[in-house]
Parts: sequence; C-alpha cells; structure tokens
Amino acid sequence: MKPSPRILRKARPCGFTLIELLVVIAIIAILAGLLYPVLAVVIEHGRKVQAVNDEKQIIGAISAYYTEYQKYPVDPATKPGDAVYSTDNNSLFDVLRNMTGTTIGNALNSRNVPFLQVPYASNQNSPKGGLQVSSGIWYDPWGSPYNVAIDGDYDGVLNSTASPLPNFYSDVGPLQMGAIAWSFGKNGLLGGGPAAAPAFSSESGTPGKQSGSGDVVSW
Repeated sequence: MKPSPRILRKARPCGFTLIELLVVIAIIAILAGLLYPVLAVVIEHGRKVQAVNDEKQIIGAISAYYTEYQKYPVDPATKPGDAVYSTDNNSLFDVLRNMTGTTIGNALNSRNVPFLQVPYASNQNSPKGGLQVSSGIWYDPWGSPYNVAIDGDYDGVLNSTASPLPNFYSDVGPLQMGAIAWSFGKNGLLGGGPAAAPAFSSESGTPGKQSGSGDVVSW
C-alpha cells in the first residue's frame, strides 16, 4: 500500500538545511557591510549634536554667572588674564556646578547658585559624553575634556598665549568674544589629521587648524 501524501509531508525533515543557513548568513553579512558606513555617519552626527548642546550649556552657564556676579567665574590668582581650561576644566565646572566643597567654588560662587548640571559618564573608567566623578572633568562624546576660554582680562578679545588659542588666531582671526567652548572631535586633537590615540579616529583637515576639521565649536 502506498503512503498517503499527508504521511509523506510529515516525514519531510523540518528546519533549515546547512546551505540555506549559509545563504542567510551571507545575506546578513552583505547587508551589514552596506549599512555600517551609514550607521557610522549617524553615530558621528549624534555625537556632534550632543557636543553642540553641551557647549551651549557651558556658554549659557558662564553668561548666567556673569549676570549674577558681574564678572566671569575665573580665579585671577590661578588664571591671570584670559583663562583657558582643558584637562583642568573641573576648576571651572566646580564653580558653575556649585561644588561648594572646593575652596575655589566657595570663593567664586558665594551665593551657592547652581548654574550648570552635568550628566555623569556611563563608563567612569573611560569617560565619554559626561562627567568623571573622581576628577570632576567633563568629557566630550569622543573622550576628550571640553575646552573653554574666557575673557578674564575683560578687554573684549580672547588673546591668551595659553595653548591652543594661538592656533585659532591664525586660523579664524581674532576672537572678539567673552567666552568660547570647543571639542576636539573624533581625532582627539585640535584640528584635523591623525588620531591622538587608538581610542580616537583620524579625520580630514590639517593638524592644529580648526577650519575644515571635525572640531565642534560654540562660535
């Protein structure tokens, strides 16, 4: 007696064959290769948007401090003239965050006004896009400290000899502003060019020159 078609259908093996699985894996690999450049662009754009928003907060906090105290949050004893902050930006943000446990914070923010709130970095060992609690330094989305310059001598021009400001003078001209903030972008250095370390990525532009680079600036 011949088996019925229904019995034959039940006897057929279920699931994918090895060839079918390999074909599916190959298709996924091809799609991933096509989508990765697009995804990288989207991620980079998101980091730049975050950096711009952070810098706006920084400049806004400095402006609010100036309105409150009629001066900038700069200690002339430690930062004579125009003040430039980078790996020591915690000394500025301690004041603006009203970290009154610090001596400078107490002296420069006697009214205990919190002008700035900074999110904590999700990875405290390799901080990006937030504050490292142990140091108080605010890092940009790529992992470099935010840079800030303030017109501490009140002449209306940022003309400090402290690095990296002189590079800006020859690049973008005199900076007639009270305060600026900037991020080094994905290569971790001022301007374009090779990466500062393996954790960063190279970018277009010329080393030391902000124009044409991936640096994110507030002005």
